Amino acid sequence: YWNDWLFPPDVPRSCQLLRIENLVLPASYFVVGLLQGFSGPLLNVYPLEMNASEAQQATISVLRGFPASFKILFGFLSDTMPLFGYRRKIYMLFGWCLSAFSMGMLLQNSDCGFAKDGETQPSIEVFSLSVLLFGSGFWFADVMADAVVAEKAKLEPKSSFGRLQSTCYACRFFGLMIAYPFSSFIYSTLGPRMVIYMLCMLPLVMLPLTFLFWEIQNQAVNSTHEQCQEIWKT
Repeated sequence: YWNDWLFPPDVPRSCQLLRIENLVLPASYFVVGLLQGFSGPLLNVYPLEMNASEAQQATISVLRGFPASFKILFGFLSDTMPLFGYRRKIYMLFGWCLSAFSMGMLLQNSDCGFAKDGETQPSIEVFSLSVLLFGSGFWFADVMADAVVAEKAKLEPKSSFGRLQSTCYACRFFGLMIAYPFSSFIYSTLGPRMVIYMLCMLPLVMLPLTFLFWEIQNQAVNSTHEQCQEIWKT
């Protein structure tokens, strides 16, 4: 019974999200939700600790989501320029590494603490750059997960059509639901350094699952014109 529930026999193996080779997909959506939730207080409150102006605060709050405006370009890049024969896997690894690196850079740059405790804070410029790279990394990885899910959704049987995408988006919402209540508590009790540490470690957790992700290597690559035609027909 449990085996049939975890791995429905009427669903192709490539669409069974709990298979080890597919587990990176729901995990990616879940972690993106966590990253969005946990980074909230850091972006909205910590700039005040750094004496940021109102304009700087507004800019910092936008930087995390700004790279999402280029999601279609990220998708075209992976479609037309595979790395080592893979269209998604390597780009996904790059995205998670970029997010982890950006937060690690913050941790190395200063104490990332409160001034009242005699700890140092990063400069506005370094903090802003880190936030931009952080957002670019996890949105890049998110686009790769979106692309894979869209491809796998075409293989779903009619009896479960749409379940794959709805399950993945539910994972993201679940991550947000967990992170939001705890983010302010962690920030106020353990300090911004702990929040930044968590934002650094969560992308690293995704690396083993990304390595285990199975993707067909050296697939035929359509031109950008052909891809645009396919999108238009869809």
